[in-house]
Amino acid sequence: MTVVGSLNVDRVVPVRDLPAPGATVIGVEPSRRGPGGKGANQAAAAASYAVGSVAVAMVGAVGADDGADLCLDDLTRRGVDVTGVRRLAEVATGNATVALDAAGQNLIVVDPGANAALGVDDVRTPAVGDADVVLLQLETPVPVVTAAAEHAAGRVVLNPAPPPAPGDDLSAVLAAADVLVPNRGELAAMVGEPEAATGEQVLAQVRSLPTSADVVVTLGGSGALVVAGGVVTEVPAPRVDAVDTTGAGDCFCGVLTVALAEGASLVDATRLAVAAASVSVQGAGARGRLPSRGEVAQPAG
Repeated sequence: MTVVGSLNVDRVVPVRDLPAPGATVIGVEPSRRGPGGKGANQAAAAASYAVGSVAVAMVGAVGADDGADLCLDDLTRRGVDVTGVRRLAEVATGNATVALDAAGQNLIVVDPGANAALGVDDVRTPAVGDADVVLLQLETPVPVVTAAAEHAAGRVVLNPAPPPAPGDDLSAVLAAADVLVPNRGELAAMVGEPEAATGEQVLAQVRSLPTSADVVVTLGGSGALVVAGGVVTEVPAPRVDAVDTTGAGDCFCGVLTVALAEGASLVDATRLAVAAASVSVQGAGARGRLPSRGEVAQPAG
């Protein structure tokens, strides 16, 4: 499998409460620095879960700075092939500032840096074209995401995160996607409606999406909703004490994609991904508690 996406350096600032618009809050603990980026987080989670069953490759861009070394060294240590990651001398590695409250909820601001310089030609490679499954997000330019989806011969999984900006044309990438994995907020942004408050509203929004792809909506502590082939399946999450939800969705996507590459059905892959995300929120940081295969219960049925 191949992940095409972002690599960032995360600066996490623990706070008592997340700031409201116009507010300033003071950190309650020293900040910490570590590797991040949706694409890289997903690749790291995939490699941690796959333990050699599926080869994981990363395609993206970093700068020529110490942040690049931090990002690439961490992925390499986890077994991710990073030969598809370009080093660009003229821009800095992307970075993200994460405010994290006492309940484990977060607020994130991203400076894309080198991620915004990733080009269409960078993703038209054998790593993308020959992969059994390609995992994409929206922290790199939409034309690049579209090019990767169209170049892929295997299954395409799209995590539309962060939510598309007004004016972003996702029609081509949605046409090429086989599986769409939004959360409630991303789903609402894609259909131009307020965030759904009930399961019925979530399902109605899924059915109004302009795509024929199967859809997995992540619902945080409530699990996920799978809509595939006209069949709707609810996948509940176990109750856990969340320490930090940063990166939980990325962990979900990484494990889901590995399971699909191994031949699991979408529902069984979702069960594994929900279990994995539930483990991940019990550790601090986007990669603080990436689950091994042994920590994720096998799906029933």
